[in-house]
Amino acid sequence: MIRSGSRALFVIDTPSQVFNLQEALREYGIADYDIITCDCCRADAYSQLQQLLTRLKPTHLIQVPRVSGAIEDRISIYAQHLPWLKQQGYPLVFFSNIRQQWQRDIVCSLSDSKLVLMDDGNATLVFYRYLFSQGLFFDFPADPDAERAQQALLIRQKYQVCTKPPTQLELFTVFDLPALPWLSIRNNPLSAMKQQFFEVDADAVLLLGGGETELNYLSEDHYIALLQKVVALFPGKRIQYVPHRITNPVFVDRIGLELPVSIMQQHLPIEDWLRQQDAPPATVVGFYSMALTTIASCFDGIRVISVDPGLSTWSGAASSHVWNLTRCNNLQVIEAIMDYLSLCKIIEIKYLGTQVT
Repeated sequence: MIRSGSRALFVIDTPSQVFNLQEALREYGIADYDIITCDCCRADAYSQLQQLLTRLKPTHLIQVPRVSGAIEDRISIYAQHLPWLKQQGYPLVFFSNIRQQWQRDIVCSLSDSKLVLMDDGNATLVFYRYLFSQGLFFDFPADPDAERAQQALLIRQKYQVCTKPPTQLELFTVFDLPALPWLSIRNNPLSAMKQQFFEVDADAVLLLGGGETELNYLSEDHYIALLQKVVALFPGKRIQYVPHRITNPVFVDRIGLELPVSIMQQHLPIEDWLRQQDAPPATVVGFYSMALTTIASCFDGIRVISVDPGLSTWSGAASSHVWNLTRCNNLQVIEAIMDYLSLCKIIEIKYLGTQVT
């Protein structure tokens, strides 16, 4: 049994994990904890993480810098910390991204600890459907370069890195998912983030953008046309468009020129921005962003809408690159998320062509 106040390690690399970490401290009764991070994120996510880390008071903070080049350098930059981490004898080890090899290497090497996976955004729903339901926890594609794969194996052996997956895992999640024999479920209530707004701006709509054009799910022209249909659902409203952090700045400018929206660039998670508003937009709308779930869970008084343009809209996702996941394509990823949202009681689903009342 894990005692209240147990020492814990958090293995994180994205800003949203700070919110989950704060909740875990409360829910698991953790008083003493260490954090290890790695600069492996796209766009400005790691800089956002750095800002949010100032809220926390870990006993030890290990920040692994970004390294490119030789494979030994890329593995040793985090593996060198394993001897010290193993000495700590953590009762609990939390991690946040099963598709990051550096996280896999650390948590599997600390297998004497109880391992807890925190949500990695909507990816949790995908992992549950395609991996966890099959008793799998990792799904890295095989390296097509046999020589490089052998070299990586020898380097991991040199640093005593274990990659054998655990037989049991706990999932700390905001999603309503049933437990499995090999996967226990613990609800993440997001209690530290909850806030009730007694005053909202009824004429304002916050439209959350996605990175679908950068991911080659659809063309810029098709994305503009899609946004035009979404904007048409809210006649007479002031719409603020929040670009996804991976969106090309030139394309963001085009959106601002061709659509009746104001562009709102954010360098913190949108949930943080909303918490700072005295009278936030009354409505937040998007397609399948994880922010829809967190906003709906945390902020009473804000209406949250997921617009479903039909799965065929994202047809390009079927052939786009899937990062470190072999058992489904990106169109199936979107399908898994939309299937969950369609049953979610706290988020409205609006199909294009229907009127928003």
